[in-house]
Order: sequence, then C-alpha cells, then structure tokens
Amino acid sequence: MRLVFITLATLGLTACVSTGSPSVEGRAQPALELARLLEDTAQRHPERIEASSAEMGALRAALLEAPQTPMTPTAALAGPEDFAPAPDLDNAQSLLYAAHLASYRLMSNAEIGWRQLSGQLPALSSMQARTELVHLEQGDFLRLKAGPFDTRADAQALCAQAQAAGLWCQTTHFTGAALPG
Repeated sequence: MRLVFITLATLGLTACVSTGSPSVEGRAQPALELARLLEDTAQRHPERIEASSAEMGALRAALLEAPQTPMTPTAALAGPEDFAPAPDLDNAQSLLYAAHLASYRLMSNAEIGWRQLSGQLPALSSMQARTELVHLEQGDFLRLKAGPFDTRADAQALCAQAQAAGLWCQTTHFTGAALPG
C-alpha cells in the first residue's frame, strides 16, 4: 500500500514537471527533488514514509485540486483596515496568579515594603513585584503583589509561608504594573 501511494505521489509530482514550458520545468525542480527523495526514503526507511502519510495525502489532494487564481502581490498584503480592532484589555484579569502581600498609599512606601517583605520571606527574591491601584471607600491604595504563579494553589503556598511568618496574604490575579526600582 505504501509503495502504491509513493508511486502515485511520484507520478503526480513528475506529471507536474513534465507538462509545461521550460520555464515551468525550472520552477518544478523542487518537485522532482521531492519525488526522488520520496523514492529513496521508501526504499531505505519505509517507516518514515508511513509516518508522513498524512502530509503526503494533503500534498496529493492539493496537487489534484483545480489551480486557484494567483494572488497579486498587493492582494497578499493586508492593510490595517483588514483587521478587527484589538480587544480592550484594560480591565481584563490575568491568567496568572499572585500573592497580595500588603497595601500602601504611596509608591515609595510600596517599594520599602517590598524590600522589607523580601527580607522576611526569602521566596520573594525570585519573584516579580507588582502594584495595582484600587479605589476603596477609605481611599486609593496600591496593592503590593508577588508572582507570577501558574496556579492558585502555588500562590496559596506562598501565602501559607507568609502567614506562618505572621504576615497577611491573600491570593489574587497577577495584574498591575511592575514595581519601579
């Protein structure tokens, strides 16, 4: 069965080469090389042919289809008006998680807090710090977060370490801006 399929593919590729003008033959050189490679591989490594049968079937189907109208170079290039506008991600939640460690009113205090917390929790040394501005009844606060974590359970594990050290911690999404400095 494999040999029949390879023979058909080779004949199809050879037919593409043999029908046409000399300029077509020059452009079809890769098809001839592929046909030779298929024959050689079928003899020496039949398992490779078996492994690529789906791709060869797709190639055969593409060769048997009616030729499509070639695209002009300008039609191939899409202009910005051809694309849908980017989604508004300003209020999107992250797919990653974080440990919310503290809240501050000033960025300078958040920076100091990160240094202090990093001294208390060595695990923070390998993490990124982020702050996220939140508006609460008591006023505006910067939430200091550490992460990113792939799962909520990973963020909860850091919170467990923080709580064991007597610190407050809550899991949240890894959103906000990188802590300056």
